[in-house]
Amino acid sequence: MHILSILKTAFVFFSVLSVLVIVHEWGHFIVAKLCGMRVDDFSLFFGKRIWRIGNRNGTEYNVRAIPLGGFVKIAGMEPEDITMGSYVQKPGSKKNARLLAGLSFAELSDVDERKISNRVSESIYNAIGTDTRLTQEGRGELETLVGAEITNESERRYLQTVLDATPRPPDPRAYNQKPLLQRAAVIFAGPLASLLFGYLIFCVMGSTTGLPQIPDKDDKTEAIVGMVVPGKVAAKAGMKTGDKILSINQTPVSSWKELVTLISANPERQINVSALRGTETIRFQVTPVAEQITEEENGKKVEKKVGRLGIGISPIWRRYDSPLISIKQGTSIIAYQVQMIFTTIFSRHASENLSGPIGIAGQMHSDSQGGVNHILLTAAQLSVSLGVMNLLPIPILDGGHLVLLALEGIRRRKLSFQEFLAAQKVGIFIIGTLFILVMYNDIKRLFFKG
Repeated sequence: MHILSILKTAFVFFSVLSVLVIVHEWGHFIVAKLCGMRVDDFSLFFGKRIWRIGNRNGTEYNVRAIPLGGFVKIAGMEPEDITMGSYVQKPGSKKNARLLAGLSFAELSDVDERKISNRVSESIYNAIGTDTRLTQEGRGELETLVGAEITNESERRYLQTVLDATPRPPDPRAYNQKPLLQRAAVIFAGPLASLLFGYLIFCVMGSTTGLPQIPDKDDKTEAIVGMVVPGKVAAKAGMKTGDKILSINQTPVSSWKELVTLISANPERQINVSALRGTETIRFQVTPVAEQITEEENGKKVEKKVGRLGIGISPIWRRYDSPLISIKQGTSIIAYQVQMIFTTIFSRHASENLSGPIGIAGQMHSDSQGGVNHILLTAAQLSVSLGVMNLLPIPILDGGHLVLLALEGIRRRKLSFQEFLAAQKVGIFIIGTLFILVMYNDIKRLFFKG
């Protein structure tokens, strides 16, 4: 039964992520097509191709081996596409390379690289200017090397190929040949598609499975934990959704209102919590974190410190028969979701709240037990998060591309290959750091609850 549960979670996890990736990339794809750009590849996942679905209107559709996202390959978007050339590696260095416009790997196929000396390779590397073309001085040095007695036949062929390399005429259907506004539209279309898809799910849920509504926190609402915020005090202590709080510091708790009152009254003070989980009584020792809030008393605003554990009330799933009301509720929820994402990103505890694949898989496991409405809700929230997070101004993300396009518009000239490559390196470093952080958070939550 345990294995079946794991398989069910894996199926839900990969199914949801695959749909979200396809929707996001379809946004880029459809706008690129509308703008007359050449789209070479639309792939689900990365790595080696394991299934070639087919080719339609010049675009190849594939499924690849590494199940981490997907991509659309639009001609003219890669760094080497800016000048349509090949990299020339600096001898003895795996990191330093320069792009030579007009040179392709196919043209070098008959050159025996084993017979190319470091002297020749370094001369070619140094002859390439910042514009990805041979400098006048560099060209003269390579021409001298071609006629030198110590130059062997493979080296002469290599040198002559480099000297003959001329930039190919640009493809009018390439991304980098299109007007700036069209390129910006293609980039923005991905996040927009994710946001709209999340919004669509919210609206459809309103008149089908129902949408979660937070009940009024009156005296009649039971003190049952409806949600546990990852990384917060309650989550670290091991509290779970469905726990019924019985008492705090031996004071009986019969409603959510009483629960909130007792927790709020104990900021930064350890409390003893007794809860019912199924038929078992569980006890926790927790210290609510202090949160500064502003309340109105006797017509005046008063600053107060209150305790918080990081738990929420159980929502009520409410169905709306009218599509118009469902749309209204969907609009309210997506606005709230976007607001909460930005609040989390710019909060002091942003790093603690980040979650990655392991955290998402854990949420999917809970959702698969809760039913289709829980799965759809998480899918909608993930789609909105995918749209918003991709708009962050980090190079290699869509938001970073938009920033570079804005810079191009201000400078009134395109970024050079070196500038574009430098921006990508910064983006890869930031994303790599964030990935390590979210994986650390996920593993810590999984193995260290205390």
